[in-house]
Amino acid sequence: QFVKMERQRQWHTDKGHFKQKWEDDYFFAEISSKAVCLICQQSVAVLKEYNIRRHYETKHAVFSRYKGEARKKKSSELTRASYEISALIAKSGRSFSTGDFVKECLSTAASIMCPSQERVFSQISLSRNTVTRRVEDLSRDIRDQLTVKSRDFVAFSLACDESTDISDSAQLLVFVRGINADMEITQELAGLETLRGTTKGEDLFAVVSRVVDKYNLSWDKMVGITTDGAPAMIGKKAGLTALISQKVSECGGKVAQYHCILHQEQLCAKTIGLADVVRDVVKIINCIRSKALSHRQFRAFLDEVDAQYKDILYHQEVRWLSRGTVLKRFFELRQLIAEFLSSASRDTQIPTDKRWIFDVAFMVDITDLLNNLNVKLQGKEQIITELFDHIKAFQMKLQLLCRHLSAGNFAHFPSLRDVNVEVDRLPEYGELLSNLNKEFDLRFVDFKKTAGDMELFSQPFSVSPDSVPEHLQMELIEFQCDTELRRKFVSLPLRDFYPHVSKQRYPQMRKNQTFSLMNLNKIKLRGTLTDSHLLAELFCMGKELRTHDQSERTNLKKYDS
Repeated sequence: QFVKMERQRQWHTDKGHFKQKWEDDYFFAEISSKAVCLICQQSVAVLKEYNIRRHYETKHAVFSRYKGEARKKKSSELTRASYEISALIAKSGRSFSTGDFVKECLSTAASIMCPSQERVFSQISLSRNTVTRRVEDLSRDIRDQLTVKSRDFVAFSLACDESTDISDSAQLLVFVRGINADMEITQELAGLETLRGTTKGEDLFAVVSRVVDKYNLSWDKMVGITTDGAPAMIGKKAGLTALISQKVSECGGKVAQYHCILHQEQLCAKTIGLADVVRDVVKIINCIRSKALSHRQFRAFLDEVDAQYKDILYHQEVRWLSRGTVLKRFFELRQLIAEFLSSASRDTQIPTDKRWIFDVAFMVDITDLLNNLNVKLQGKEQIITELFDHIKAFQMKLQLLCRHLSAGNFAHFPSLRDVNVEVDRLPEYGELLSNLNKEFDLRFVDFKKTAGDMELFSQPFSVSPDSVPEHLQMELIEFQCDTELRRKFVSLPLRDFYPHVSKQRYPQMRKNQTFSLMNLNKIKLRGTLTDSHLLAELFCMGKELRTHDQSERTNLKKYDS
């Protein structure tokens, strides 16, 4: 009886723990508490060496020819290839089931170009479940790295974006950007959560609080919050920003509140006026594209006359650059569109009123400038001072354009020049530009409140010591007289310059500049995944696998975030 009990104890002990040597001996790995074959991705029912060895000997005995380091290398290659391809699938935003198609393509290509290696390619497991597990593993590692890095944050900011996906589910994305004592910046998606009920400020604050607690972030180190400007976000009493400001104040900190700069730019763009002109253009385009026969005939007509473009574009309100590109394409094809609609005797025709054509030309010119601004604001890794510089430059351009219109100068209005606009229309266009400039002033007032801090950050060697807070004045003078620092400031990008500033010699300057490195950008997401899988996919987007040596083969899931 004792022997029987001892055998049962050993059996349970053996089956309850995965042994690292099984990875080299049988090409198995432990994934989600299961023993999974790295070759075929099948898992054994019971975590026991006998089952694992039997699977290997009956299905993959051919791998017995690999010995020593060659065997370890083979195990590493099988795992790494699967993770690399899964990462590419996630970053491209494609379905996890795409892995099966990718594997089929690899096998087909191998059978043609290198038949001797076809079997090797077929052994890369890319089933839907495997890709899902791989992406989950990768995202888990990124989260772990963010948790470790967040411990060293001396300051951090958050950006929150609440939107509705294609299944009408409200989702809140929370991004974090933190900086450590060495001025090293970490920017990452920190959380995504579907809001099942209401989306009030208190609901959003609850999600943000869970993210802050999850990464052990300290509220008193929070220096900025950026939102999309929705009422639930910016309500003065019960909005998300108000609740966050209250929480940070209770912890002894102070947080700056910002409205997403891209969103504000688009809100400004919508105030230009001439909305009826855009509606007319959209109506004409819909007349052509809404019916399949009409659309085919129009494309055939453009091909027949050898037009510069082969089709006309649909306007999509949710795509911010759409209006400018649609108007420009319509304007350049206007004569051909008029000819096509006239020949088909359709009810919808292009207006023959010259004033309407002038308005379209003006809208083409100004939306083209707005689109250029929008693209500049979308650049990666820009800091808040660089973004605000783009806004200030655009406002100066608007002032220049107003002066040019007053003088009848069309140097920067190619479309108006093309239609020979009448002079009596220019004052109205000048007023529209002036109103647009005022709208920018109104929308970006929160940025202008911190203009002094931003100038100190971006131009520390030219700002007057009299214009900065008293606790910075003496240190700023020392800073401006540092010849070596001045040389580095001229030769290095701004975000690379401040890590060279000595925290022992200039502690107040270092502390004061951290807020300007807290700008965040948004990313696109898909709406057909579960919360956990969508979050895992977003974590993987934009990441690159770290290069590992053989001693790190068990850590192939690692990412460098």
